[in-house]
Amino acid sequence: MSVLTATVVLAWSCLLVLTLAMAGMLRQLRELQAEVATLGAPQRHGVAGRPVPQLAGDGPLVLLVLDPGCSFCDAVHGPFTQLTREYPGTRFEVLSPRQRWAGAPAVQSRVDSGLVAELDLPWAPALLHVDAGGTVLAAQPVRSPERLGEQVAGLLSTAMHRQGAS
Repeated sequence: MSVLTATVVLAWSCLLVLTLAMAGMLRQLRELQAEVATLGAPQRHGVAGRPVPQLAGDGPLVLLVLDPGCSFCDAVHGPFTQLTREYPGTRFEVLSPRQRWAGAPAVQSRVDSGLVAELDLPWAPALLHVDAGGTVLAAQPVRSPERLGEQVAGLLSTAMHRQGAS
């Protein structure tokens, strides 16, 4: 093997190792950012456990909070309206500061910029589970439109376990 070939092989090997190291560091950075967002947001905003009398009603409520500036919110709205059939004893509502999603069948829409500001959620779109008295039991960001049904089921069961139900 010539010196030139050995140098090229060594240089490519070093470049490969540096690329893998950078990819690992970027992955760790993304994981840390996600962890900080998950841990920091609920403590900072304190939505869970807060009474919101405007949300009180007959039975529990799953509330989807949307932001008109969020393109991901459009993708989530359709699947959310389909979930009403799976949970007949639960109210499903959409809350937004503007009329953009008002008028969807099977889901009541609230247009209330004051209530959106009062909730002060760190994410859009967001899911809230609210009891009949208007107390927010749990809140979380929507992760994917395809898994929205699973997320709603998890949100409802998590909130029930926090209340002490089995």
